[in-house]
Amino acid sequence: MASTMKALVSVGKAAEVQEIPIPQPGFGEIVVKTHYVAQNPTDWKAVSMVPPGRTVGCDFAGEVYDNNGSHWRPGQRVSGFVQGTATDPPRGAFAEYLVIEASLVYPIPDSTSYQEASVLPLPIATAIQAMFQRLNMPEPSKPAKTTFPFLVNGGTSSVGKYAVQLGKMAGAYVIATGSKKNHDLLLSLGADAAIDYNDADWPEQVRKKSHDGLEHVLDCIAENGTPEAIAKALSPTKGGHIVTLLPIGNVRPQVESINSKAKIESTIVYTVFQRPLPYKAFDNCGEETPDDKAIWEKYLQMIPGWLQNNKIKPNRVKEMGTIDDINTGFKLQQEGKVSAEKLVYRIA
Repeated sequence: MASTMKALVSVGKAAEVQEIPIPQPGFGEIVVKTHYVAQNPTDWKAVSMVPPGRTVGCDFAGEVYDNNGSHWRPGQRVSGFVQGTATDPPRGAFAEYLVIEASLVYPIPDSTSYQEASVLPLPIATAIQAMFQRLNMPEPSKPAKTTFPFLVNGGTSSVGKYAVQLGKMAGAYVIATGSKKNHDLLLSLGADAAIDYNDADWPEQVRKKSHDGLEHVLDCIAENGTPEAIAKALSPTKGGHIVTLLPIGNVRPQVESINSKAKIESTIVYTVFQRPLPYKAFDNCGEETPDDKAIWEKYLQMIPGWLQNNKIKPNRVKEMGTIDDINTGFKLQQEGKVSAEKLVYRIA
């Protein structure tokens, strides 16, 4: 086996393909030979923030190359996500080989392609953390006996599409916002109501659909006034709980002034790795989160069955080329030219 591999590595505020040493697994870790990777907004954002020499990328699908004594079989198809550009320990998925904890991958069912598998892990893990840990919604294994309203703002985002499906499995009446052209997509994923967030009165439309009973919200947009708009859609008597995927900064006072019983917090999924995080602007970074890894490990056991039974449909895939083409995808995402689909790249 060669001792080096191709990887997308940070250089200044950009990234380039370099030849670097193949990573070696530590205790409890495996080496995966990467077949496909999927792009997330966090990838290009990280590139602009980290020093040179970091391997970029989170979502991957591939085969076990070195099982390092774990229960996985060499050659077994697996998928998961890592904290791209992390250094302690070093992590990054946009490479020919990667290292990950043996407990943090799922076996890819035969019915699922590498491309489809690669677009699942980080966004569905984010939805799971936000919904079932932060919002304390009923879990799909024990759905609510009485339907309750759940709003997914930005339902056609990568996280939003999984949140819609998980919300339906949890027994919710799912209201999803998105542009009108994507309403059929949202309804096909299980949304009970789709609302155009370009309408000036969309919070009032949500209130009508939820009969003034909205208490659970996942805000996948979390900027340009969306938390304040959501506060207007919450139950006027009970308030509600909003979880955002971006830091909320000084928005909390405005949200509470609109609805005094509203609770708002942000979450970042990298807490599943149980390592110190530099993202102190997120509400869940200042505390120990021992449950986060265990919850993700639990759901990793469920994902193969959901895929096999078509309970979870992977996000729409757009194949973009190889590792040499990832920077093109970064540019498209920065320019807002990626909508309701995931860009994937063949690595091997």
